[in-house]
Amino acid sequence: MWLSAFCSKRLSLCALYTALIVSMFIPGTASTQVALTLDPKRDMKFGTFAADIAGGGTVILSPDADSVSFSGPITNFGGTVTRARFQIVGEPKAYVIISLPSSITIRKGSSNHYMTVDNFTMDQTNPVKLNNQGKKTINIGATLHIITDQKSGNYNDENAFTYTVEYL
Repeated sequence: MWLSAFCSKRLSLCALYTALIVSMFIPGTASTQVALTLDPKRDMKFGTFAADIAGGGTVILSPDADSVSFSGPITNFGGTVTRARFQIVGEPKAYVIISLPSSITIRKGSSNHYMTVDNFTMDQTNPVKLNNQGKKTINIGATLHIITDQKSGNYNDENAFTYTVEYL
C-alpha cells in the first residue's frame, strides 16, 4: 500500500526502487559443468573367422573381456580380438548417461559386401559415475552378424561408430 502511494508521486524513483526490491529477492545465479571429453583408447576387433557355406552366424564380442563367442557354423581362426575402449573426462563425481548405437553396417573396402554389427553393450550400467578425478574408462562389445558364405576380406566401418555421453 505505502509503495503504491509513494510510486504514484514519483514515477521514476518507483521504477528504480521496484527494480532494487526485485533484485534483492530474486538472485541471479548460474553454474556450469566441465565440458565432457571423450578419448577413444582402442578400436573394436572381432578377430579372424569364416562362415560355412551351409549358413551364417554371429560373433559376440564381450564388453567384459577381450574375448568372443560364436553361434552358427563359424570357424574361428584367432586373430586380434579387442573390445572398443574410450575414456570419459568431465566433472569429478558427476553422473553421465552413455548411449550406444543400435546398429552399424561395416563394409569390405569399396565393394557391395556388408556385415551388420548390433547389440552394443558396455561394461558399465547407466548412470555411470565419474571418479574423483572426473574420469571413467568404458569398454564396449557388440554382436557381428555373418551371412551364409560371407565374402572373405577386411570389413570396417570407415573409421568409427557414434556414441553419446551426457551429464545426468
